[in-house]
Amino acid sequence: MLQAMVNKKFVVDLLIGLRDGEFKQVRDSKCMTEAEYQAYLNSPDYLCKYYQNSIWKESEREYGKKQYKYTQADLDKIKSLKDEGKALCDAGKLKEGEAKLVEAIKIISHTRMN
Repeated sequence: MLQAMVNKKFVVDLLIGLRDGEFKQVRDSKCMTEAEYQAYLNSPDYLCKYYQNSIWKESEREYGKKQYKYTQADLDKIKSLKDEGKALCDAGKLKEGEAKLVEAIKIISHTRMN
C-alpha cells in the first residue's frame, strides 16, 4: 500500500473558466509522484527558479505590469537585478543569485498597486 502511494502521480494543470461555461487549458499538464515533487522542492536551485518566475509574473507579464504603478526606472532596475541573479544562479552561485532576486522582489513589494 505504501509503495502504491509513493508511486501515485499528481497532475498539476491550470484551467480557466470562460464566460460560456467552457474551460480552456492554459498550461501543459505536469504529472509527478510525491517523491519527484519533494525532490523538486528540495533541489538546490529551487529558490532561484521560483524567484525568477515570481519576478516575471509581477513585473514582465502584461497582467503584472497593469497591477502595479511601476516607473520605467523601477522596471529597468528589476530587470537588471533579475538578469544578474539568473547569471549568478546559472554559474552555481546560488546564494548570491538568490540575494539579487530577492532585491528585485523587494522593489516589487514596495511598489504601489493600481
